Amino acid sequence: MPPSDPSPPPPPARRLSREVLVENPWHRYCLDRYTHADGSEGRYYYVDMPGSCGVIPLYDDGTTVLIHCERYLLGETLWEFPIGGMADGEEAEAVARKELAEEAGLAAGRMDLLGSFAPYKGVSNERCHFFLARDLEHVGQELEPSEAITVHRLPWREAKARLFEQALPDGQSLSGLLLFEHWLTRHPEVAKLLTGAD
Repeated sequence: MPPSDPSPPPPPARRLSREVLVENPWHRYCLDRYTHADGSEGRYYYVDMPGSCGVIPLYDDGTTVLIHCERYLLGETLWEFPIGGMADGEEAEAVARKELAEEAGLAAGRMDLLGSFAPYKGVSNERCHFFLARDLEHVGQELEPSEAITVHRLPWREAKARLFEQALPDGQSLSGLLLFEHWLTRHPEVAKLLTGAD
């Protein structure tokens, strides 16, 4: 049982300085000097990123869209929802719409924010924002030269199985799925749509 009069929390860490060690169009690798709770000085190396956005497309018949995406660093092709990085100053919904169009070839008449999460909290300050996209219209992919992506419209149950059952699941897609399932508890009309589709 927790004590009735807990000790006060330690003072928050305070940044003393910040140095950008490596910078490119996508992120910055930084070194911060900061204070520990006891007042001593610490050093923290991390990846500074503006953020990322993911999208769960949902049609009125309960089907969704996954992309099959080649991931160079892993040497794998993964099943994922459309996901992409943000640039400084960009708004999350605008980026989500852009990624939905570029990667899946879709435009959405309605976007709902499902929530946000920290994908790499010990390594990066990145925040990933996930959206639900509805009232979908096909507009055609606009892939970058570095992207190898195919688009697949699937029944909801089959899409979930592909996300979970691949040898190396995509963590951002699984986190987005968890946010969506929590969102569904407050939107039974959409949950019913998916149940009926199964």
